Amino acid sequence: TFAQGTTTVLWTATDGSGNTVTCTFDVIVSDTEVPVISGCVSDISVNNDNGDCGAIVTWLPPTYTDNCGATMTSTHNSGDYFPVGTTTVTYTVIDDADNVSVCIFDVIITDNELPQLTCNSNIASCDSFVVFNAPTVSDNCGIVSVTQTSGFPSGTFYPVGTTTVTFEALDVNGNTNTCSFDVTIHP
Repeated sequence: TFAQGTTTVLWTATDGSGNTVTCTFDVIVSDTEVPVISGCVSDISVNNDNGDCGAIVTWLPPTYTDNCGATMTSTHNSGDYFPVGTTTVTYTVIDDADNVSVCIFDVIITDNELPQLTCNSNIASCDSFVVFNAPTVSDNCGIVSVTQTSGFPSGTFYPVGTTTVTFEALDVNGNTNTCSFDVTIHP
């Protein structure tokens, strides 16, 4: 049995008179067998952790075998924090002969958390000139816009009767939410 690598074999022949002759040759054993990865994870899709713009994700790491010994590295580990979006995880196994096997999968974090809006309380007045505050808005990943979608702007005159004022917030991941309040002007 010869180990991986190059082994020089020396043959010596001696005749009855003590004359000798030698020859050598090399036995080269190459490891061309790639490591075998078992249990490669399929793509993982999860929602963001509540109040966060990402999630901590766990999985069962793959295992490997090799005929001559190898080491495994990973770009990410089970239990790491992943931001909203797609992150590619790569496990790489390299054996002592530089044969390589990889396991690749995506961790996909979706932000399904709606923006939070707090509107004014309802307003009732005999004065038709109405001033109100814009809603307070927060989001786990960030707000793109807050738009008034119904009613009249603050600091304008409102007609007698009840008018509903509605605001809509849009976050960076396309989630929307609304809040509203009524402005009632008495005659």
